[in-house]
Amino acid sequence: MAWHDREPVFVRRGRWVYNSRNPVARVLMFLTVAGLVGSYLYVSDQGQWSESELRDAVHGAARDLEAEPRKVYFSYESLIRDAIEATDEGPMSDLVISPTDDGTLSGAVGSATKDSFKIGATYLPESYCMRLSPPEPPRSVGKTATVSLTVQVAQGDC
Repeated sequence: MAWHDREPVFVRRGRWVYNSRNPVARVLMFLTVAGLVGSYLYVSDQGQWSESELRDAVHGAARDLEAEPRKVYFSYESLIRDAIEATDEGPMSDLVISPTDDGTLSGAVGSATKDSFKIGATYLPESYCMRLSPPEPPRSVGKTATVSLTVQVAQGDC
């Protein structure tokens, strides 16, 4: 069979499309569909936290925070966010870290403590309570404090 007798890989039907009579075109069609399905599965997996990813990230961040003394530039919340981001577990845009009210700040009920945080994900019902001690040092302009943290992690709300 001469090269000009073979079916072309692409044919024009208003626009260029695969020619289903050509075996190379059939392989390309299969690879295109497989690539699109694989890309969709990869992107959908990277878009939200799973329960195991959140658990591993929170516990990994706790170990990391306790490992060595830390300089507190902004707040404990930023330290926690940085430590969780360093675990490379899930999408950081979906992470929710908020100070919690456990009634221990000067005995005042309804005021948030600076060393107790609820960590969760936007679309995940699972959450963790992370308590850091010593309490967050007071901040002043241009000064940072170095602290050796003790971290406690519990599943559920604080």
